[in-house]
Amino acid sequence: MFEVSVTDLGDSLYMIDAGMHGEPERLACYLFDTPNRVLIECGPSNVLGNLTAALESLGIDDVAAMVVTHVHLDHAGGAGHFAERYPGAAIGVHQAGARHLADPERLWNSAERIYTPEGMARLWGPMTPVPEDRLLVLDEGSTIDLGNGRLIDVMYTPGHAKHHIVFAEDASGGMFVGDSVGIAFPHGHMVQPVTPPPDFSEPVVVEQLRRMAAREPGFVGFAHYGVAADSGRVFAEAEERLGEWVSFVASLAGDESDVDRMRSWVLDTYRAEGIDEETIDQYDRNTFWPMQVTGIRRWLSLREG
Repeated sequence: MFEVSVTDLGDSLYMIDAGMHGEPERLACYLFDTPNRVLIECGPSNVLGNLTAALESLGIDDVAAMVVTHVHLDHAGGAGHFAERYPGAAIGVHQAGARHLADPERLWNSAERIYTPEGMARLWGPMTPVPEDRLLVLDEGSTIDLGNGRLIDVMYTPGHAKHHIVFAEDASGGMFVGDSVGIAFPHGHMVQPVTPPPDFSEPVVVEQLRRMAAREPGFVGFAHYGVAADSGRVFAEAEERLGEWVSFVASLAGDESDVDRMRSWVLDTYRAEGIDEETIDQYDRNTFWPMQVTGIRRWLSLREG
């Protein structure tokens, strides 16, 4: 059984370790324990027990809304089960992702082609639909009322996925970025790109990174994983490393050796930068390398075509 971990970030805000894949520091969910409670991300359905235990440890039996940055399974796969467990919760999602939560069959089938049926069961658990009348459809400029005059602002941030949004909240200073910036595991929070098909687009990601940076958040709340207070460095590093990744994939031969070459190059780069082996292993274990190469390759082909 995963040991529940809840971190008090101040300003009625908590970070919950969802225990994804049974390991710590794989998925962070963020809870505003305000008059209108809002949870950001629910993860896949197989972590719902961990999430419920974390909320119960705070004395919480229901929330006003659970909102997701995008509908990829590691962020929203458990949305339907969460809606069943917490009947008072609206389920917030970008308008381009709402249909996938209401009817997850197409999303599930697409993911199953990547992970296989056995992998889907092991990594994510099943999906169930969210009733359409429970959906809170969000877009650029939407706000979510926390009560007592506090609001979450919604930014539409495609580039990683066409249904990606980011949540910013002024009182805490937090910006909760899902996968739009990348992954940044503690401790050190080195930012690594996330470039999956079919929606990845380098210029769109860069445009959104600069929009997010312009808001000068007090901290960046990564889904994978945790809080980074030096937001200026985070956005600059994300843009720089993304450019390096795209240039490297563009230089490859375009054959079956590309994935191994990409992985070796990235990990050797980290070693050259003085990153310790334990941190490098954490990034390696949390990166599905074929997906990163395929996403960049697809964007390069569209650009050249």
